Amino acid sequence: GISGTTFTVVNKCDHTVWPGILGNSQLDTTGFELLTGGSRSIQAPPSWSGRFWGRTGCISDQNTGQLACQTADCGSTQIECNGKGATPPVTLAEFTIGSGTQDFYDVSLVDGYNLPMLVEPSSGSGTCLSTGCVNDLNRQCPDKLRAQSGQACKSACEAFGKPEYCCSGAYASPDAC
Repeated sequence: GISGTTFTVVNKCDHTVWPGILGNSQLDTTGFELLTGGSRSIQAPPSWSGRFWGRTGCISDQNTGQLACQTADCGSTQIECNGKGATPPVTLAEFTIGSGTQDFYDVSLVDGYNLPMLVEPSSGSGTCLSTGCVNDLNRQCPDKLRAQSGQACKSACEAFGKPEYCCSGAYASPDAC
């Protein structure tokens, strides 16, 4: 039979992160707390596609119990994202599993940046390489792109909203961006 994929999320940051997950079908979790040095494995079915991201600075309101995060909040007000995506700026790990004979993955900064992230494939049949960014780009973020008191870095599209930065309008062609 066809098997799915096991994702193991590891927190190598010096602070707690709250991973969020959004996909074409729900996994056994859509969000959880991950302490420094912690890890959690998640089984995805065949043909799963979706994204993972890390939320930071999450605090639960003592009166309402609602969760809010300083960066990459999904707006669910809970630890689980429940089908809601991340609010930019956010670093995204994107996956398409079992598409034909290949899996596809990337680390995207198109919605900005909030955390270093690395995807390291293992146990596959191909010669898949690691991808991502392990440097803290928040330290190098230009002032005009800074968000959340320097805890995240907006994309130029989000910061300025102009077609030339958003690959839209006259800049919608891949050749124009």
